[in-house]
Amino acid sequence: MADPDLDQVYRDLKEGRLFSHPALDWWKEEAAFLQAHSLRAAVAAGMKVGKNPSIEPGVIFMGAKLIEIGDDFTVSFGATVRAVDSPIRIGHQVNVGPLAAIIGANHGTAAGVAMQDQPHVSKPVTIGDDVWIGAGATVLPGVTIGPGAVVAAGAVVTADVEPGVVVGGVPATVIGKRGNEGGA
Repeated sequence: MADPDLDQVYRDLKEGRLFSHPALDWWKEEAAFLQAHSLRAAVAAGMKVGKNPSIEPGVIFMGAKLIEIGDDFTVSFGATVRAVDSPIRIGHQVNVGPLAAIIGANHGTAAGVAMQDQPHVSKPVTIGDDVWIGAGATVLPGVTIGPGAVVAAGAVVTADVEPGVVVGGVPATVIGKRGNEGGA
């Protein structure tokens, strides 16, 4: 027979009450600590952060002094924002899904040069207001994402994204306009 406490945890999960069970109280405290620690460390390193950020545990900010985040920014667990020699600017009311990556630098790929010897190529990244970047999506250096755009889960954004469109795929291409049913 199953543990009655575990049965309740499963019911809570199924009904959307993930943190309602006392057996998960430790996670509430751990999540709050990790969220606060990640944000404090990034701000201490020079990152500019607007009002009301929501940063889940496991989010990584690298090159914090080059990162600027607007108000009401939400980023889910395991996401990475990495600036190298060029700024990353993220607008207001931007949502970044779990395991997404916003990367400001890449390596060259010249033939005849070992990968470890390739030069670093750093370019700014700009994400407009009211943008949703889906789970596991990657935004590469030099990209500007227009206001109101949606980046589908798993997409790799290699070029600028127009305002209000939905992009998906590898490389990301326009697959719709915001407001159409179906989600990203």
